[in-house]
Amino acid sequence: MKQADDIIKDYCGDIDRRIKACKSRDVAELLKQRLCSELQRNCQSSMINDILIDHVDKLIQNIFDKSGHNKYLEKNYEKN
Repeated sequence: MKQADDIIKDYCGDIDRRIKACKSRDVAELLKQRLCSELQRNCQSSMINDILIDHVDKLIQNIFDKSGHNKYLEKNYEKN
């Protein structure tokens, strides 16, 4: 039987990379909604959906500053 992480990756792709590509927290939240709806359409397990939500929430918390800016993208902009 597949692990929850494998199922999420099958339906949602590389979530870390997708969230890190978002310019703002608002865009990341919209992506989160999209990822959740994609997974729910294909996977009926509420446990797996909860794992996805928890994982994305943690990513958003770590990637975006208090102003809602992506810390990783800001560093790249400053270098250029």
